[in-house]
Amino acid sequence: MDQLYREAIIDHYRHPRRKGHLEEPDIHYHDTNPFCGDEITIELKVKDGVVVDAAFDGRGCAISQASASMMMEEIVGMPVEELKHWGKEDVLDMLGI
Repeated sequence: MDQLYREAIIDHYRHPRRKGHLEEPDIHYHDTNPFCGDEITIELKVKDGVVVDAAFDGRGCAISQASASMMMEEIVGMPVEELKHWGKEDVLDMLGI
């Protein structure tokens, strides 16, 4: 993993972006990893099929929390239909892994 991406992950873990909750989100998703216990809640505001605001809350390891922070910044402005097709490779690309 490139040093720049490692630094970005550490920065997002120490200073998470968009952490918290949205008032009246259009989409609310919660999940727990049964293997490690990481927990995440994602909330999105959507207008005309596009994500206009995003927030997350949760607890877990540095990678899970930094990934959530980075993802929330990445998805604002994206069409929901595009997000429905995101897979593992899209997330890894976003993280620089």
